[in-house]
This record gives sequence, structure tokens and C-alpha cells, in this order.
Amino acid sequence: MKKEIHPKTQLVKFKCASCGSEYDIVSTNKQALVNIDVCSNCHLFYKNASGDKKSKGRAEKLSNKFNVGKQVMEKPKVDSTSTNTKKKSAKKVITSLEDF
Repeated sequence: MKKEIHPKTQLVKFKCASCGSEYDIVSTNKQALVNIDVCSNCHLFYKNASGDKKSKGRAEKLSNKFNVGKQVMEKPKVDSTSTNTKKKSAKKVITSLEDF
């Protein structure tokens, strides 16, 4: 190996601000103490808390949409003549600007 081309390494203490855990790691960082926000002890991913929320894939979401659509289509239709006694009014068709 060539001399004096590699960075100097030293023992650096990493301290978690969330849980207070400290880790001694050999690093090229020039500071002796580095504060970090989260570590593997307090991060949700490493605690497997994110595994509780199972997200559905694209295929499952699409099949759910089709199932909901099938349920809507299978509902019995209501007879519109017996429930709706009001007559629909004829819409006026505008053919030119003079009709305004």
C-alpha cells in the first residue's frame, strides 16, 4: 500500500438523541463525539413496528375495486315510476345566440 494516501481513522463515539445509546465505531470523522437522531434501537423499522401495517399490492387493490363494482351491479334496481311522481321537464335546446 502507498503511504499517506489513506484517510486517518480514529475511534468515534456516536450518541443517539432519542434513546441515549452510545456506539464506538472506527471512522474517518474528525469529531470525537457525533450526535445522531435515531439508531437501530429506537427506529421503527428495526423494532418491526412498521411490519404491523401491511400494505396491499396493486393487484389486491384492483381486485377490491372490481369486487365493489360487482356488489353495486348486483343490487336490485328500484322501479323509478313508483317512487318518483314528478315528471321531468323538457330541456330547451339552444341553437343560436339569439335564443338567449
